[in-house]
Amino acid sequence: MLQNTFLNAGNETRDPLLQVLQQSQQYNVRISSIDGRVLKDVRGNTLYDFASCNYLGLDLDQDKLIPAGVQAAKSFGMHTSRARLMGYHELFTQLENRLAKFIGCEDTLLFPNTTLASIGIIPALIRKDDLIILDKSAHATMYQAAQMARDKGAILRSFPQGDMVTLQKILQEQENCPRKIICVDGVYSMTGDYADLTQLIPIAEKHRALLYIDDGHGFALIGEKENSQCSYGSKGNGVINHYGVKSDCTMYVAGTAKGLAAGAAFVEVTPEMKEFLMAYAKPLDYTHPSTPFCLGVLDAALDLLTIVGDSRRITVHDLSTKLISGLRDMGFYVMNSSNFPIISVWAGDTGTLIEASRYLYQHGIFLTSCPYPTMPKGKEALRITVTALNTDEQIDHLLTLFSEIKRQWQNKGIAISPDMQR
Repeated sequence: MLQNTFLNAGNETRDPLLQVLQQSQQYNVRISSIDGRVLKDVRGNTLYDFASCNYLGLDLDQDKLIPAGVQAAKSFGMHTSRARLMGYHELFTQLENRLAKFIGCEDTLLFPNTTLASIGIIPALIRKDDLIILDKSAHATMYQAAQMARDKGAILRSFPQGDMVTLQKILQEQENCPRKIICVDGVYSMTGDYADLTQLIPIAEKHRALLYIDDGHGFALIGEKENSQCSYGSKGNGVINHYGVKSDCTMYVAGTAKGLAAGAAFVEVTPEMKEFLMAYAKPLDYTHPSTPFCLGVLDAALDLLTIVGDSRRITVHDLSTKLISGLRDMGFYVMNSSNFPIISVWAGDTGTLIEASRYLYQHGIFLTSCPYPTMPKGKEALRITVTALNTDEQIDHLLTLFSEIKRQWQNKGIAISPDMQR
């Protein structure tokens, strides 16, 4: 087949990702049934699901959410059969107003997902000789969007996560650029750590740079007023409200699929920016928006969030604390300083990672295996995500398996933390 001739280009050496994925059982898993966070794959294996990012478990609140989606579909059809720019159902306006009130901004604009939001917004805002500064740990979709903007003549630079000295140096070196955007994750997808907005916002303000914050993981789980019971705070109104910092220099973007089980995303905008993006953000011009069903689910999920959100946050917090503490007590290096339910356990190299991934799958654990190049060499990790529908018994089973992995690694002289490599 001609298409297969594109798989290898001459002498080019591709990164090993495809080969690694083929060797790890934790990818391309076909699931035949779901019962809470217990899955069955097509071979009949029972798996505890530690790969879900529906942290509050609203994805399985079908009785409460599906009727609202069905009603929206009955009212407006199964599909929005035109680009958003052409015309849209009133559901969009109602939800954009509601989301704006929820996070505390002038207005919002809906996109189908955060990937299309970044690909639409960043190239639309950036022109020749403008500056994009990308956090090296930020989500890959922002990098893809930045590459598109670079093709228009923008300058693309990067800085290590949390390295404010390098960030300020870049801004000073490029101070004559007409427009500047700094792109960061609100919650980093590999470590669960939060962007340090208390430092980032003053830097952005000083240099008149727009701080673009992708809060795909944090929205609906973390929010305002951190308390002794739960460090995530309450309401779920996002990382900006969690820090209690407001600024005219921010552009906050959040997805609703992880926190609210509804296929959509939104961006904080001024009314003027909303009109601009409607015209120039390509996903709004050339592809369909979220379906009425998804928007009906989103509306009902916002209602449900106010009822069950705080209690489920405590559940997720307690389960995450138990797992992180148990892993650290065994000596594993856990890449998490926030207690957020993204818990990446350092493996150190791809071979060790593959072997541990296969062992865990064969003993009933479904998680995310993160080899190079999804992680830098030497930082390969087993990524565990915890939700309100996981149980203490599932956490106990996972910890038992990690105790066996520790024994296996020690017998082979494999370090269980980077400190032991020195």
